[in-house]
Amino acid sequence: MASLVRDPFVDPEDWRILRTLAVYRLVLIALLLAVHFLGLGSWIFDHTEPGQFFRIVAAYALPALLLLIATYQRFPSSGVHAHLAFFIDALAILLLMVAAHGASSGLGVLLITPAVGCSLVLPLRLGLLHAALATFAVFAAEFLRQSMNRIDGADLTNAGLIGLMLFVTSLGAGAVAARARKSEALAARFGSDLASLSRINERIIESMDTAVLVIDEERRLRLQNAASRRLLAGPDTGPGIDSQSLITAVPALARALQRWLEAPNLDPEPISLSPGGADLLPRFTRLGHNAWAPVLVLLDDAARVREQAQQLKLAALGRLSAGIAHEIRNPLSAIRHAGQLLAESPALPEQDRHLLDMIQRHTVRIDKIVEDVLRLSRRDAAVPQNLLLRSFLERCIATWAESCPDGARAICIDTIPEHLSVRFDPGQLQQVLHNLWQNSFEHGAVETGAGADDGIEPAPIGVRLSAGRLSPGQRPYLDIIDDGRGIPVEVREQLFEPFFTTARRGTGLGLYLSREICEYNQARLSHVPGMRGTQFRLVFAASEAALTSVPTRS
Repeated sequence: MASLVRDPFVDPEDWRILRTLAVYRLVLIALLLAVHFLGLGSWIFDHTEPGQFFRIVAAYALPALLLLIATYQRFPSSGVHAHLAFFIDALAILLLMVAAHGASSGLGVLLITPAVGCSLVLPLRLGLLHAALATFAVFAAEFLRQSMNRIDGADLTNAGLIGLMLFVTSLGAGAVAARARKSEALAARFGSDLASLSRINERIIESMDTAVLVIDEERRLRLQNAASRRLLAGPDTGPGIDSQSLITAVPALARALQRWLEAPNLDPEPISLSPGGADLLPRFTRLGHNAWAPVLVLLDDAARVREQAQQLKLAALGRLSAGIAHEIRNPLSAIRHAGQLLAESPALPEQDRHLLDMIQRHTVRIDKIVEDVLRLSRRDAAVPQNLLLRSFLERCIATWAESCPDGARAICIDTIPEHLSVRFDPGQLQQVLHNLWQNSFEHGAVETGAGADDGIEPAPIGVRLSAGRLSPGQRPYLDIIDDGRGIPVEVREQLFEPFFTTARRGTGLGLYLSREICEYNQARLSHVPGMRGTQFRLVFAASEAALTSVPTRS
Protein backbone atom coordinates (compact mmCIF):
# COMPACT_ATOMS: atom_id res chain seq x y z
CA MET A 1 0.00 0.00 0.00
CA ALA A 2 2.92 2.37 0.66
CA SER A 3 3.86 2.26 -3.01
CA LEU A 4 0.38 3.57 -3.88
CA VAL A 5 0.71 6.51 -1.54
CA ARG A 6 4.14 7.82 -2.48
CA ASP A 7 6.08 7.84 -5.74
CA PRO A 8 9.80 7.62 -4.84
CA PHE A 9 10.97 7.90 -8.46
CA VAL A 10 9.76 11.45 -9.22
CA ASP A 11 11.89 14.53 -9.26
CA PRO A 12 11.60 16.42 -5.94
CA GLU A 13 11.68 19.64 -7.97
CA ASP A 14 8.22 18.75 -9.43
CA TRP A 15 6.71 18.56 -5.97
CA ARG A 16 8.26 21.90 -5.04
CA ILE A 17 6.58 23.46 -8.09
CA LEU A 18 3.23 21.87 -7.24
CA ARG A 19 3.56 23.01 -3.61
CA THR A 20 4.26 26.57 -4.76
CA LEU A 21 1.14 26.46 -6.96
CA ALA A 22 -0.90 25.19 -3.99
CA VAL A 23 0.28 28.10 -1.85
CA TYR A 24 -0.41 30.53 -4.71
CA ARG A 25 -3.91 29.03 -5.01
CA LEU A 26 -4.69 29.68 -1.33
CA VAL A 27 -3.28 33.21 -1.52
CA LEU A 28 -5.48 33.86 -4.59
CA ILE A 29 -8.54 32.57 -2.76
CA ALA A 30 -7.72 34.81 0.21
CA LEU A 31 -7.46 37.85 -2.10
CA LEU A 32 -10.76 37.02 -3.82
CA LEU A 33 -12.49 36.67 -0.43
CA ALA A 34 -11.02 40.02 0.61
CA VAL A 35 -12.40 41.61 -2.59
CA HIS A 36 -15.82 40.18 -1.77
CA PHE A 37 -15.94 41.19 1.88
CA LEU A 38 -14.57 44.68 1.20
CA GLY A 39 -17.17 45.23 -1.50
CA LEU A 40 -14.63 45.91 -4.20
CA GLY A 41 -16.19 43.53 -6.74
CA SER A 42 -18.33 46.15 -8.44
CA TRP A 43 -15.35 48.52 -8.62
CA ILE A 44 -12.89 45.99 -10.06
CA PHE A 45 -15.28 44.15 -12.37
CA ASP A 46 -17.90 45.69 -14.66
CA HIS A 47 -20.61 43.43 -13.32
CA THR A 48 -20.67 40.74 -10.67
CA GLU A 49 -23.11 38.69 -8.69
CA PRO A 50 -21.81 38.85 -5.10
CA GLY A 51 -23.67 35.81 -3.77
CA GLN A 52 -22.66 33.53 -6.63
CA PHE A 53 -19.08 34.90 -6.56
CA PHE A 54 -18.72 34.12 -2.83
CA ARG A 55 -20.11 30.59 -3.16
CA ILE A 56 -17.68 29.76 -5.98
CA VAL A 57 -14.69 31.11 -4.05
CA ALA A 58 -15.73 29.27 -0.87
CA ALA A 59 -16.19 26.03 -2.80
CA TYR A 60 -12.76 26.58 -4.43
CA ALA A 61 -11.09 26.85 -1.00
CA LEU A 62 -11.75 23.26 0.10
CA PRO A 63 -10.07 21.44 -2.86
CA ALA A 64 -7.26 24.04 -2.76
CA LEU A 65 -6.53 23.10 0.87
CA LEU A 66 -6.65 19.37 0.02
CA LEU A 67 -4.25 19.89 -2.88
CA LEU A 68 -1.76 21.62 -0.54
CA ILE A 69 -1.93 18.70 1.90
CA ALA A 70 -1.48 16.25 -0.99
CA THR A 71 1.78 17.96 -2.01
CA TYR A 72 3.29 17.15 1.40
CA GLN A 73 1.98 13.57 1.27
CA ARG A 74 3.05 13.26 -2.38
CA PHE A 75 -0.21 11.56 -3.20
CA PRO A 76 -1.12 10.77 -5.92
CA SER A 77 1.81 10.92 -8.33
CA SER A 78 3.08 14.31 -9.50
CA GLY A 79 1.58 13.87 -12.99
CA VAL A 80 -1.89 12.95 -11.72
CA HIS A 81 -1.71 15.77 -9.17
CA ALA A 82 -0.83 18.31 -11.91
CA HIS A 83 -3.77 17.19 -14.10
CA LEU A 84 -6.20 17.29 -11.19
CA ALA A 85 -5.00 20.69 -9.98
CA PHE A 86 -5.27 22.27 -13.43
CA PHE A 87 -8.81 21.01 -13.97
CA ILE A 88 -9.88 22.31 -10.54
CA ASP A 89 -8.27 25.71 -11.21
CA ALA A 90 -9.74 25.93 -14.72
CA LEU A 91 -13.26 25.03 -13.49
CA ALA A 92 -13.15 27.51 -10.62
CA ILE A 93 -11.78 30.38 -12.73
CA LEU A 94 -14.31 29.71 -15.54
CA LEU A 95 -17.20 29.84 -13.02
CA LEU A 96 -15.78 33.07 -11.58
CA MET A 97 -15.57 34.52 -15.11
CA VAL A 98 -19.24 33.68 -15.67
CA ALA A 99 -20.14 35.28 -12.34
CA ALA A 100 -18.08 38.41 -13.20
CA HIS A 101 -19.47 39.17 -16.66
CA GLY A 102 -17.27 36.89 -18.78
CA ALA A 103 -13.90 37.42 -20.44
CA SER A 104 -14.06 41.18 -20.12
CA SER A 105 -13.64 40.84 -16.33
CA GLY A 106 -9.95 39.95 -16.78
CA LEU A 107 -10.21 36.88 -14.55
CA GLY A 108 -9.18 34.68 -17.46
CA VAL A 109 -5.61 35.85 -16.94
CA LEU A 110 -5.60 33.78 -13.75
CA LEU A 111 -5.49 30.63 -15.94
CA ILE A 112 -1.93 31.47 -17.04
CA THR A 113 -0.28 30.58 -13.72
CA PRO A 114 -1.80 27.05 -13.49
CA ALA A 115 -0.98 26.51 -17.18
CA VAL A 116 2.66 27.50 -16.63
CA GLY A 117 2.89 25.27 -13.54
CA CYS A 118 1.55 22.24 -15.38
CA SER A 119 3.88 22.85 -18.32
CA LEU A 120 6.85 22.85 -15.95
CA VAL A 121 5.82 19.50 -14.45
CA LEU A 122 4.25 17.69 -17.42
CA PRO A 123 5.67 17.02 -20.91
CA LEU A 124 5.25 19.78 -23.49
CA ARG A 125 2.47 18.04 -25.46
CA LEU A 126 0.33 17.65 -22.30
CA GLY A 127 0.91 21.30 -21.39
CA LEU A 128 -0.28 22.36 -24.84
CA LEU A 129 -3.27 20.01 -24.47
CA HIS A 130 -4.23 21.76 -21.25
CA ALA A 131 -3.90 25.16 -22.96
CA ALA A 132 -6.14 23.99 -25.82
CA LEU A 133 -8.78 22.56 -23.45
CA ALA A 134 -8.76 25.74 -21.36
CA THR A 135 -9.13 27.87 -24.51
CA PHE A 136 -12.09 25.80 -25.72
CA ALA A 137 -13.62 26.02 -22.24
CA VAL A 138 -13.23 29.82 -22.19
CA PHE A 139 -14.93 30.11 -25.61
CA ALA A 140 -17.66 27.63 -24.57
CA ALA A 141 -18.37 29.53 -21.37
CA GLU A 142 -18.44 32.82 -23.26
CA PHE A 143 -20.83 31.46 -25.90
CA LEU A 144 -23.02 29.94 -23.17
CA ARG A 145 -23.14 33.22 -21.28
CA GLN A 146 -23.89 35.30 -24.36
CA SER A 147 -26.50 32.88 -25.66
CA MET A 148 -28.95 34.53 -23.27
CA ASN A 149 -28.00 38.00 -24.50
CA ARG A 150 -26.68 39.56 -27.68
CA ILE A 151 -23.26 38.45 -28.98
CA ASP A 152 -20.49 40.88 -28.02
CA GLY A 153 -17.46 40.71 -30.35
CA ALA A 154 -15.18 42.40 -27.81
CA ASP A 155 -15.76 39.60 -25.28
CA LEU A 156 -14.96 36.98 -27.90
CA THR A 157 -11.80 38.88 -28.76
CA ASN A 158 -10.81 38.87 -25.11
CA ALA A 159 -11.46 35.12 -24.98
CA GLY A 160 -9.22 34.66 -28.01
CA LEU A 161 -6.46 36.71 -26.39
CA ILE A 162 -6.73 34.59 -23.26
CA GLY A 163 -6.35 31.44 -25.35
CA LEU A 164 -3.38 32.92 -27.21
CA MET A 165 -1.66 33.82 -23.94
CA LEU A 166 -2.31 30.30 -22.63
CA PHE A 167 -0.66 28.74 -25.70
CA VAL A 168 2.34 31.11 -25.68
CA THR A 169 3.04 30.75 -21.96
CA SER A 170 2.54 26.96 -22.01
CA LEU A 171 4.83 26.63 -25.01
CA GLY A 172 7.51 28.83 -23.40
CA ALA A 173 7.27 27.13 -20.02
CA GLY A 174 7.33 23.69 -21.64
CA ALA A 175 10.45 24.55 -23.67
CA VAL A 176 12.18 25.93 -20.57
CA ALA A 177 11.21 22.85 -18.57
CA ALA A 178 12.44 20.49 -21.32
CA ARG A 179 15.75 22.32 -21.53
CA ALA A 180 16.03 22.27 -17.74
CA ARG A 181 15.32 18.53 -17.60
CA LYS A 182 17.90 17.89 -20.33
CA SER A 183 20.49 20.01 -18.54
CA GLU A 184 19.68 18.34 -15.25
CA ALA A 185 20.05 14.87 -16.77
CA LEU A 186 23.34 15.90 -18.39
CA ALA A 187 24.59 17.35 -15.10
CA ALA A 188 23.54 14.21 -13.26
CA ARG A 189 25.38 12.03 -15.78
CA PHE A 190 28.52 14.16 -15.60
CA GLY A 191 28.21 14.23 -11.83
CA SER A 192 28.00 10.46 -11.74
CA ASP A 193 31.01 10.16 -14.05
CA LEU A 194 32.91 12.66 -11.94
CA ALA A 195 32.05 10.77 -8.76
CA SER A 196 33.18 7.50 -10.38
CA LEU A 197 36.44 9.06 -11.53
CA SER A 198 36.93 10.52 -8.07
CA ARG A 199 36.45 7.10 -6.47
CA ILE A 200 38.84 5.53 -9.00
CA ASN A 201 41.45 8.21 -8.30
CA GLU A 202 41.06 7.69 -4.56
CA ARG A 203 41.55 3.93 -4.96
CA ILE A 204 44.59 4.43 -7.20
CA ILE A 205 46.16 6.93 -4.80
CA GLU A 206 45.35 4.71 -1.83
CA SER A 207 47.05 1.70 -3.45
CA MET A 208 50.19 3.56 -4.54
CA ASP A 209 53.51 2.61 -2.98
CA THR A 210 54.57 6.25 -3.15
CA ALA A 211 53.47 8.31 -0.15
CA VAL A 212 51.00 11.01 -1.25
CA LEU A 213 50.06 14.02 0.88
CA VAL A 214 48.19 17.27 0.23
CA ILE A 215 49.13 20.22 2.44
CA ASP A 216 47.01 23.38 2.65
CA GLU A 217 48.22 26.94 3.04
CA GLU A 218 48.17 26.60 6.85
CA ARG A 219 50.58 23.65 6.66
CA ARG A 220 47.89 21.18 7.70
CA LEU A 221 47.23 17.83 6.09
CA ARG A 222 44.17 17.61 3.86
CA LEU A 223 44.72 14.20 2.25
CA GLN A 224 47.06 11.23 2.61
CA ASN A 225 47.14 7.67 1.31
CA ALA A 226 47.94 4.40 3.08
CA ALA A 227 51.65 4.59 2.21
CA SER A 228 51.98 8.02 3.84
CA ARG A 229 50.09 6.86 6.93
CA ARG A 230 52.47 3.94 7.31
CA LEU A 231 55.45 6.19 6.71
CA LEU A 232 54.42 8.94 9.10
CA ALA A 233 53.09 6.69 11.87
CA GLY A 234 56.41 6.49 13.68
CA PRO A 235 57.33 6.85 17.35
CA ASP A 236 58.04 10.55 16.87
CA THR A 237 55.01 11.43 14.76
CA GLY A 238 52.34 9.34 16.50
CA PRO A 239 49.45 7.68 14.66
CA GLY A 240 49.35 10.35 11.93
CA ILE A 241 49.30 14.07 11.34
CA ASP A 242 45.63 14.53 10.48
CA SER A 243 44.96 16.87 13.40
CA GLN A 244 48.42 18.35 13.77
CA SER A 245 50.41 21.04 12.06
CA LEU A 246 53.02 19.72 9.66
CA ILE A 247 55.65 21.87 11.37
CA THR A 248 55.17 20.17 14.73
CA ALA A 249 54.42 16.67 13.43
CA VAL A 250 57.10 16.26 10.73
CA PRO A 251 59.64 19.08 11.07
CA ALA A 252 62.00 17.67 8.42
CA LEU A 253 59.24 17.63 5.79
CA ALA A 254 58.10 21.11 6.85
CA ARG A 255 61.65 22.45 6.38
CA ALA A 256 61.89 20.79 2.95
CA LEU A 257 58.55 22.36 1.99
CA GLN A 258 59.74 25.78 3.12
CA ARG A 259 62.93 25.44 1.07
CA TRP A 260 60.89 24.51 -1.99
CA LEU A 261 58.53 27.45 -1.51
CA GLU A 262 61.51 29.80 -1.36
CA ALA A 263 63.31 28.21 -4.35
CA PRO A 264 60.96 26.01 -6.44
CA ASN A 265 63.57 25.47 -9.18
CA LEU A 266 66.11 23.80 -6.90
CA ASP A 267 66.20 20.02 -6.76
CA PRO A 268 64.90 18.75 -3.39
CA GLU A 269 67.32 17.10 -1.02
CA PRO A 270 66.64 13.72 0.66
CA ILE A 271 65.23 13.95 4.17
CA SER A 272 65.00 11.51 7.06
CA LEU A 273 61.92 11.43 9.28
CA SER A 274 63.72 9.77 12.18
CA PRO A 275 67.34 9.20 13.22
CA GLY A 276 68.68 6.17 11.39
CA GLY A 277 65.56 5.95 9.23
CA ALA A 278 65.42 5.59 5.48
CA ASP A 279 66.14 8.63 3.35
CA LEU A 280 63.10 10.00 1.52
CA LEU A 281 63.08 12.13 -1.61
CA PRO A 282 60.21 14.69 -1.51
CA ARG A 283 58.60 16.11 -4.64
CA PHE A 284 56.34 19.16 -4.41
CA THR A 285 53.69 20.41 -6.86
CA ARG A 286 51.38 23.39 -6.45
CA LEU A 287 47.72 22.43 -7.09
CA GLY A 288 46.73 25.77 -8.55
CA HIS A 289 48.11 29.12 -9.62
CA ASN A 290 47.55 31.02 -6.39
CA ALA A 291 50.00 31.35 -3.54
CA TRP A 292 47.45 29.85 -1.14
CA ALA A 293 46.71 26.82 -3.32
CA PRO A 294 47.37 23.42 -1.66
CA VAL A 295 50.64 21.60 -2.31
CA LEU A 296 50.90 17.98 -3.47
CA VAL A 297 53.77 16.11 -1.79
CA LEU A 298 55.15 12.79 -3.09
CA LEU A 299 57.63 10.92 -0.91
CA ASP A 300 59.82 8.28 -2.55
CA ASP A 301 62.45 6.05 -1.02
CA ALA A 302 65.70 7.74 -1.99
CA ALA A 303 67.53 4.40 -2.03
CA ARG A 304 64.98 2.97 -4.47
CA VAL A 305 65.25 6.04 -6.70
CA ARG A 306 69.03 5.73 -6.75
CA GLU A 307 68.72 2.02 -7.50
CA GLN A 308 66.37 2.70 -10.41
CA ALA A 309 68.75 5.33 -11.75
CA GLN A 310 71.60 2.85 -11.40
CA GLN A 311 69.63 0.21 -13.28
CA LEU A 312 68.95 2.67 -16.10
CA LYS A 313 72.63 3.53 -16.28
CA LEU A 314 73.58 -0.13 -16.31
CA ALA A 315 71.04 -0.86 -19.05
CA ALA A 316 72.43 1.97 -21.18
CA LEU A 317 75.97 0.80 -20.41
CA GLY A 318 75.02 -2.75 -21.39
CA ARG A 319 73.68 -1.64 -24.76
CA LEU A 320 76.77 0.49 -25.35
CA SER A 321 79.10 -2.32 -24.29
CA ALA A 322 77.30 -4.79 -26.52
CA GLY A 323 77.76 -2.47 -29.50
CA ILE A 324 81.43 -1.97 -28.72
CA ALA A 325 81.92 -5.71 -28.22
CA HIS A 326 80.50 -6.44 -31.66
CA GLU A 327 82.93 -3.95 -33.18
CA ILE A 328 85.90 -5.36 -31.24
CA ARG A 329 85.26 -9.01 -32.04
CA ASN A 330 86.06 -8.90 -35.76
CA PRO A 331 89.50 -7.24 -35.54
CA LEU A 332 90.24 -9.33 -32.44
CA SER A 333 89.59 -12.51 -34.38
CA ALA A 334 91.88 -11.29 -37.14
CA ILE A 335 94.67 -10.54 -34.62
CA ARG A 336 94.27 -13.95 -33.00
CA HIS A 337 94.28 -15.76 -36.32
CA ALA A 338 97.37 -13.83 -37.47
CA GLY A 339 99.14 -14.73 -34.23
CA GLN A 340 98.39 -18.41 -34.73
CA LEU A 341 99.75 -18.30 -38.26
CA LEU A 342 102.85 -16.45 -37.07
CA ALA A 343 103.43 -19.04 -34.34
CA GLU A 344 103.66 -21.76 -36.99
CA SER A 345 106.77 -20.12 -38.53
CA PRO A 346 109.89 -22.28 -37.75
CA ALA A 347 112.29 -19.33 -38.12
CA LEU A 348 110.66 -17.28 -35.34
CA PRO A 349 113.22 -16.25 -32.66
CA GLU A 350 112.61 -17.35 -29.06
CA GLN A 351 112.25 -13.76 -27.84
CA ASP A 352 109.59 -13.00 -30.46
CA ARG A 353 107.86 -16.28 -29.61
CA HIS A 354 107.62 -15.12 -25.97
CA LEU A 355 106.03 -11.85 -27.09
CA LEU A 356 103.69 -13.81 -29.35
CA ASP A 357 102.58 -15.91 -26.37
CA MET A 358 101.74 -12.72 -24.46
CA ILE A 359 99.69 -11.50 -27.44
CA GLN A 360 97.81 -14.79 -27.56
CA ARG A 361 97.07 -14.79 -23.82
CA HIS A 362 95.76 -11.24 -23.78
CA THR A 363 93.79 -11.88 -26.95
CA VAL A 364 92.07 -14.76 -25.19
CA ARG A 365 91.37 -12.50 -22.22
CA ILE A 366 89.84 -9.78 -24.39
CA ASP A 367 87.77 -12.42 -26.18
CA LYS A 368 86.47 -13.63 -22.83
CA ILE A 369 85.46 -10.09 -21.87
CA VAL A 370 83.66 -9.69 -25.19
CA GLU A 371 81.89 -13.02 -24.70
CA ASP A 372 80.77 -12.06 -21.17
CA VAL A 373 79.45 -8.71 -22.37
CA LEU A 374 77.54 -10.31 -25.23
CA ARG A 375 76.18 -12.99 -22.92
CA LEU A 376 75.03 -10.26 -20.54
CA SER A 377 73.24 -8.34 -23.29
CA ARG A 378 71.71 -11.43 -24.94
CA ARG A 379 70.28 -13.17 -21.90
CA ASP A 380 68.01 -16.02 -23.00
CA ALA A 381 64.78 -16.64 -21.12
CA ALA A 382 65.01 -19.15 -18.28
CA VAL A 383 63.31 -22.54 -18.70
CA PRO A 384 63.31 -23.91 -15.13
CA GLN A 385 63.13 -27.67 -14.52
CA ASN A 386 62.99 -29.83 -11.43
CA LEU A 387 66.51 -31.25 -10.93
CA LEU A 388 67.88 -33.83 -8.50
CA LEU A 389 70.68 -31.68 -7.17
CA ARG A 390 73.27 -34.35 -6.30
CA SER A 391 73.16 -36.18 -9.65
CA PHE A 392 73.16 -32.86 -11.51
CA LEU A 393 76.26 -31.70 -9.60
CA GLU A 394 78.07 -34.94 -10.44
CA ARG A 395 77.42 -34.38 -14.15
CA CYS A 396 78.39 -30.72 -13.85
CA ILE A 397 81.68 -31.60 -12.11
CA ALA A 398 82.47 -34.11 -14.86
CA THR A 399 81.90 -31.43 -17.50
CA TRP A 400 84.15 -29.06 -15.53
CA ALA A 401 86.90 -31.62 -15.31
CA GLU A 402 86.90 -32.07 -19.07
CA SER A 403 87.57 -28.36 -19.62
CA CYS A 404 89.89 -27.96 -16.60
CA PRO A 405 91.76 -31.26 -16.12
CA ASP A 406 94.11 -29.76 -13.51
CA GLY A 407 94.13 -32.21 -10.62
CA ALA A 408 94.74 -29.44 -8.08
CA ARG A 409 91.31 -27.98 -8.81
CA ALA A 410 89.39 -30.53 -6.80
CA ILE A 411 85.62 -30.24 -6.26
CA CYS A 412 84.03 -32.57 -3.73
CA ILE A 413 80.38 -33.11 -2.90
CA ASP A 414 79.68 -32.98 0.81
CA THR A 415 76.39 -33.70 2.54
CA ILE A 416 73.73 -33.52 -0.18
CA PRO A 417 70.68 -35.80 0.09
CA GLU A 418 69.98 -37.97 -2.94
CA HIS A 419 66.34 -36.94 -3.10
CA LEU A 420 66.90 -33.17 -2.77
CA SER A 421 65.20 -31.48 -5.75
CA VAL A 422 65.67 -27.91 -6.94
CA ARG A 423 64.14 -25.87 -9.72
CA PHE A 424 66.47 -24.10 -12.15
CA ASP A 425 67.35 -23.91 -15.81
CA PRO A 426 69.97 -26.69 -16.23
CA GLY A 427 72.22 -24.85 -18.67
CA GLN A 428 72.10 -21.62 -16.67
CA LEU A 429 72.75 -23.42 -13.36
CA GLN A 430 75.82 -25.06 -14.88
CA GLN A 431 77.00 -21.63 -16.06
CA VAL A 432 76.56 -20.17 -12.56
CA LEU A 433 78.45 -23.04 -10.92
CA HIS A 434 81.31 -22.85 -13.42
CA ASN A 435 81.57 -19.10 -12.81
CA LEU A 436 81.70 -19.60 -9.04
CA TRP A 437 84.22 -22.42 -9.23
CA GLN A 438 86.43 -20.46 -11.62
CA ASN A 439 86.16 -17.46 -9.29
CA SER A 440 87.23 -19.61 -6.32
CA PHE A 441 90.28 -21.03 -8.07
CA GLU A 442 91.40 -17.70 -9.53
CA HIS A 443 90.88 -15.55 -6.42
CA GLY A 444 92.08 -18.28 -4.08
CA ALA A 445 95.50 -18.12 -5.75
CA VAL A 446 98.55 -16.80 -3.91
CA GLU A 447 101.19 -14.47 -5.22
CA THR A 448 104.39 -16.13 -6.41
CA GLY A 449 107.87 -14.77 -6.96
CA ALA A 450 109.24 -13.27 -10.11
CA GLY A 451 109.05 -15.25 -13.25
CA ALA A 452 105.28 -15.51 -13.60
CA ASP A 453 103.80 -13.27 -16.19
CA ASP A 454 101.06 -11.78 -14.02
CA GLY A 455 102.60 -12.67 -10.66
CA ILE A 456 99.72 -15.15 -9.91
CA GLU A 457 99.39 -18.87 -10.36
CA PRO A 458 96.58 -21.22 -9.33
CA ALA A 459 96.86 -22.30 -5.72
CA PRO A 460 96.29 -25.90 -4.65
CA ILE A 461 92.89 -25.23 -3.06
CA GLY A 462 89.67 -27.20 -3.19
CA VAL A 463 85.95 -26.44 -3.44
CA ARG A 464 83.37 -28.19 -1.29
CA LEU A 465 79.65 -28.39 -2.06
CA SER A 466 76.97 -28.89 0.57
CA ALA A 467 73.20 -28.49 0.32
CA GLY A 468 69.99 -28.88 2.27
CA ARG A 469 67.01 -26.82 3.40
CA LEU A 470 67.09 -23.81 5.66
CA SER A 471 64.26 -25.38 7.68
CA PRO A 472 61.65 -28.11 7.03
CA GLY A 473 59.36 -27.08 4.19
CA GLN A 474 61.55 -24.09 3.22
CA ARG A 475 63.47 -23.42 0.01
CA PRO A 476 66.55 -25.57 -0.69
CA TYR A 477 70.03 -24.10 -0.87
CA LEU A 478 73.52 -24.95 -2.13
CA ASP A 479 76.74 -23.76 -0.48
CA ILE A 480 79.92 -23.34 -2.56
CA ILE A 481 82.84 -23.22 -0.10
CA ASP A 482 86.55 -22.99 -0.84
CA ASP A 483 89.56 -22.99 1.50
CA GLY A 484 91.38 -20.13 -0.17
CA ARG A 485 92.32 -16.68 1.04
CA GLY A 486 88.78 -15.41 1.46
CA ILE A 487 87.38 -12.05 0.45
CA PRO A 488 88.67 -8.89 2.15
CA VAL A 489 86.09 -7.07 4.23
CA GLU A 490 86.58 -3.78 2.41
CA VAL A 491 85.48 -5.19 -0.96
CA ARG A 492 82.53 -7.38 0.11
CA GLU A 493 79.99 -4.65 -0.59
CA GLN A 494 81.17 -4.43 -4.21
CA LEU A 495 81.29 -8.15 -4.99
CA PHE A 496 78.26 -8.21 -7.30
CA GLU A 497 78.84 -4.88 -9.02
CA PRO A 498 79.55 -5.13 -12.76
CA PHE A 499 83.17 -4.69 -13.89
CA PHE A 500 84.51 -4.81 -10.33
CA THR A 501 87.47 -7.16 -9.91
CA THR A 502 90.65 -7.46 -7.83
CA ALA A 503 92.41 -9.81 -10.26
CA ARG A 504 94.56 -8.50 -13.06
CA ARG A 505 93.07 -11.05 -15.46
CA GLY A 506 89.47 -10.71 -14.27
CA THR A 507 86.65 -9.06 -16.18
CA GLY A 508 84.45 -8.17 -13.20
CA LEU A 509 81.37 -9.73 -14.81
CA GLY A 510 81.40 -13.29 -13.44
CA LEU A 511 79.63 -12.72 -10.11
CA TYR A 512 77.35 -10.04 -11.53
CA LEU A 513 76.31 -12.33 -14.36
CA SER A 514 75.79 -15.24 -11.95
CA ARG A 515 73.50 -13.19 -9.70
CA GLU A 516 71.49 -11.98 -12.70
CA ILE A 517 71.00 -15.56 -13.89
CA CYS A 518 69.82 -16.56 -10.41
CA GLU A 519 67.28 -13.75 -10.38
CA TYR A 520 65.96 -14.91 -13.77
CA ASN A 521 65.28 -18.29 -12.13
CA GLN A 522 63.73 -16.72 -8.98
CA ALA A 523 66.74 -17.79 -6.92
CA ARG A 524 69.08 -15.73 -4.74
CA LEU A 525 72.88 -15.73 -4.71
CA SER A 526 74.67 -14.15 -1.75
CA HIS A 527 78.05 -14.14 -0.03
CA VAL A 528 78.19 -15.71 3.44
CA PRO A 529 80.98 -14.27 5.60
CA GLY A 530 83.01 -17.01 7.28
CA MET A 531 86.08 -17.58 9.40
CA ARG A 532 88.18 -18.98 6.55
CA GLY A 533 87.92 -19.20 2.79
CA THR A 534 84.94 -17.99 0.75
CA GLN A 535 81.37 -19.22 0.92
CA PHE A 536 78.57 -18.40 -1.54
CA ARG A 537 75.01 -19.56 -0.89
CA LEU A 538 72.55 -20.18 -3.70
CA VAL A 539 68.95 -20.33 -2.41
CA PHE A 540 66.68 -21.94 -5.01
CA ALA A 541 63.05 -21.38 -5.77
CA ALA A 542 60.70 -23.95 -4.28
CA SER A 543 60.88 -27.03 -6.49
CA GLU A 544 57.11 -27.60 -6.27
CA ALA A 545 56.21 -24.12 -7.61
CA ALA A 546 55.72 -23.77 -11.30
CA LEU A 547 57.85 -20.88 -12.48
CA THR A 548 57.23 -18.96 -15.64
CA SER A 549 59.91 -17.97 -18.09
CA VAL A 550 61.51 -14.60 -17.47
CA PRO A 551 61.82 -12.28 -20.49
CA THR A 552 65.18 -11.41 -21.95
CA ARG A 553 67.08 -8.48 -20.47
CA SER A 554 69.13 -6.24 -22.68
